[in-house]
Amino acid sequence: MIEIRHDELIQNIRTTAKIPSKVLITSTSRFQDDLGVDSLDFVSILLNIQDDFGIEWTDEEISGILTVSDLLDGLKKRGVKLLAA
Repeated sequence: MIEIRHDELIQNIRTTAKIPSKVLITSTSRFQDDLGVDSLDFVSILLNIQDDFGIEWTDEEISGILTVSDLLDGLKKRGVKLLAA
């Protein structure tokens, strides 16, 4: 089973998409509307997860990931255990 610390995942999102530290990232944050993540940064986030943990996404799954919660749900469906900070 793959284990990912929640805070490390959030930091990965923040770093990859260059989201300022003053911007709060929550499970309800929408990548584009709330966090200002463009499509290239979004793909980079998913590729980082793929490279780090061997998790691949289908085009259908990608189109359904609009919020951080959607991303977390997708990871959980793959048996990833999210650890508290």
